[in-house]
Amino acid sequence: MRIITTIIMILLGLVIAYGQDAEVSGVVLDKEDNSPIAGVIVRIKDSSDATIQYTITDDKGVFNIKYKTQNSDFILSFQCMSYRPYKLALNKVISPVIVHLILQPTQLKDVIVNAPGIEQRSDTLTYYTSKYARVQDKNIADVLKRLPGIKVEENGEIKYNGEPINKFYIDGVDFMDGRYGLATENIAPSDVASVEILENHQPIQVLRGVEFSQQAGLNIKLKEEARHKWVGIFKGGGGFSPLLYDASLFAMRMAGNWQNMETVRVNNDGWNPASQSQRQLEDRIFSVGYTDNLGEDHISVRPPSSPIDERRTRDNFSVLANTSNSWRVGKSKDIKFNLMYESDRLDYRTGYETDYFDASIASFTESNIMRTQAHHLGSQWAYQLNRPTLFLKDNFYIDAHWNKTVSDIGGTLSLSQRAKTPSFGATNDLQFVKRIDNNLVTVSSRNRYIYKPHSLDIITGKPILQGITTDDFRSVTEARYGWFINRWNIYARAGIDFNYYSIHSNLQGLEISYPTQNDMHFSLVNTYISPEASYTSQKWLLTLSAPVYYHLYDVRDKFAGENLTKNYIALSPSFYLLYHINAKLDFAARLKYSLTPPEADMYMQNIFMTNFRNLYRPQLVSAYKEKRSATVNLRYRNPLTSLFFNLTGEFEWNHNPCMQNQLFIDDYILTTFSPVDNDSKTFAIYGSSSKGLMSGKITFSLDAAYQQVWTTSMRRNVELPYILKMISVQPCLKGYFTNWFSVDYRLLYVNNALNIDQVEKSNYTVLKQNLTFTFVPNNDWQIAAGGEHYYTQFSSGNSVHLILLDASVRWTVSKRADLSLVAMNLLNKREYRYASYGMLNETNYRYGIRGRSVLASIQIRL
Repeated sequence: MRIITTIIMILLGLVIAYGQDAEVSGVVLDKEDNSPIAGVIVRIKDSSDATIQYTITDDKGVFNIKYKTQNSDFILSFQCMSYRPYKLALNKVISPVIVHLILQPTQLKDVIVNAPGIEQRSDTLTYYTSKYARVQDKNIADVLKRLPGIKVEENGEIKYNGEPINKFYIDGVDFMDGRYGLATENIAPSDVASVEILENHQPIQVLRGVEFSQQAGLNIKLKEEARHKWVGIFKGGGGFSPLLYDASLFAMRMAGNWQNMETVRVNNDGWNPASQSQRQLEDRIFSVGYTDNLGEDHISVRPPSSPIDERRTRDNFSVLANTSNSWRVGKSKDIKFNLMYESDRLDYRTGYETDYFDASIASFTESNIMRTQAHHLGSQWAYQLNRPTLFLKDNFYIDAHWNKTVSDIGGTLSLSQRAKTPSFGATNDLQFVKRIDNNLVTVSSRNRYIYKPHSLDIITGKPILQGITTDDFRSVTEARYGWFINRWNIYARAGIDFNYYSIHSNLQGLEISYPTQNDMHFSLVNTYISPEASYTSQKWLLTLSAPVYYHLYDVRDKFAGENLTKNYIALSPSFYLLYHINAKLDFAARLKYSLTPPEADMYMQNIFMTNFRNLYRPQLVSAYKEKRSATVNLRYRNPLTSLFFNLTGEFEWNHNPCMQNQLFIDDYILTTFSPVDNDSKTFAIYGSSSKGLMSGKITFSLDAAYQQVWTTSMRRNVELPYILKMISVQPCLKGYFTNWFSVDYRLLYVNNALNIDQVEKSNYTVLKQNLTFTFVPNNDWQIAAGGEHYYTQFSSGNSVHLILLDASVRWTVSKRADLSLVAMNLLNKREYRYASYGMLNETNYRYGIRGRSVLASIQIRL
């Protein structure tokens, strides 16, 4: 009996020892600078590598983890983004323990960070669509707008943590030619498995690990059932007040060797085709010092922009047809073809009154009934080879634009205005990058030709005709050779930029004491060399470049029979620093200086009429311009807590050897330049933050900015220093509070203040609010109600309120069919008023908006 009792007691003691509570605590530090590391995943694992217990270090790097002791060898593991994993035998740990992790930003392929709806593997952040998509989402763009850290601008541009993305992929394929709105505005959320953010994305494989990128790429990852077959959506609708229609067809097929997307849409309910057709991404084949257009369009007849949602102002007839294709023709070899036609006809009703803060200058009033017509036909052919040791890409573009504007103007002046501004161009881009052991060879070339026959016709008591015809051929070739020595990348870059530009201008019917004709030919040669170096360590990235430019201007004035040759030297050094404070926080700073010659078109001395009231005359001042700028940036992202934050501060000081001068000649405003030194300063601070709440159901974001400009301008040859201040705050809250109720709230507050020295002070405030409630009683019905509120307070003290109410209902008939009814501007408001500052003036605008409208539509998933 005693033996049995002894055995039972021994077994009971073993059981107690087996299940006894134990605890280990400590702190995790960065080995390089002993700073605490927050967000480290601390796990206790058994011999089979199964996780027994885990915790996460706090902001001070401290952790505390409890576990049940067992008769096995436990391992204590530490894992964190951008750090090398570390393991300890638990039986050798003496608590509290101090652990040092080594920074290793590119080798943590096995680290997985999970948050509600978010997963991060190394430099790839994955948002699972099933966690963020809602039944009322019409396209994947609606989902992107709710993802923490991602912002979709009003023009469709996508930003991640404050920076625009540098590539857009669908299942890893880039074939949209930068027009990713065609995808985001049409792909159904039900076809998307996840949205991937590729942080610090370098799209050229040869440059990965060599040249660092602060920008991210975005990849739309489709569900398996949406691949290798055609998927699409047909939508058709009609309505009234006036007769409304909207018809579209979208089809997509992502096969193994052929990716194809087709889009056709015809609409007159306020939709803007530019939201899809605008190229948001451009191939940057040259350095940041490259300027695409050296000559400006002098005829400018456009309606004023309005802060109100453009769907409420566009009285339109719009057509868009596009085909995008990519063929895989070999290992890492692709051929792309894109063809697009776009037509946009708009009718505007606008008016304004301008106060020049000068008792001797009468206020100017204008009422304008305007119709604009724009047609664009564009195509792209591209071949790309993208391998770890070789990159080759050749792009060929053809673009043709036919633009026409007709307007009837009343007020201070009464007249009609007609403008035609067509443009025809062809561009070929070639880029070659080759990796040879520890060396890099890059050759880039762009050849472009643009022809623009523009005309402006003013029909008044005495007709005025302005004709401007330009031919522009430009060829830029750049070569770069790089050496990789330990942590140093050293480059030698050189290039030649040749531009032949001719302009023939003839202004008839205007009696003015300035030349009204020219026939100018410019042969501009810019050669440059640039030593560059970058240093990379575990936490630091330093880059330095010091380009030197030699400009040769050969100017021929055939009308005056004069030739002129000028030589200029220009400089543009810059310094960039990036410091990885920890795995979540980065600090960056940039210093730039530039010494640049005058623009070549300042050699023209004749008058240009830009529109019925404004004249422009270049004035050559041969002295150099100087620009100094300093920028600092702080970026934080924590996918585990769905928190993203960025803050930027900028200071810029410019010296210009000439000052813009505004002259009043009868009813015309002549903008020219005077050879007077002008120093200007700009200070700006802006940032944004984004936070996911309630397990990803709600996203809160906040954008804020402050800017102040100190400069001087001239009016009637009198210098007028002034200060312009701007403050903007934009909070946003969107998401589901319950499964049946969601809210989308956005607010924009903007205050502008203009202080003209010894003349007048003026400020105005604009407040814009958008609020939408959506009710989802079941999976078949969605009911939404809301609207917008606009408030403008003018410098006179007067204020204007505008409230616009909307409602909609959507019925999901089946998995493939939806019916919807949308009513906008139920109160039938027809005008919006706001204010803005120009050159030493304030303008109060009246803007016609669309009246009450009702649109019924059906959407069928093909």
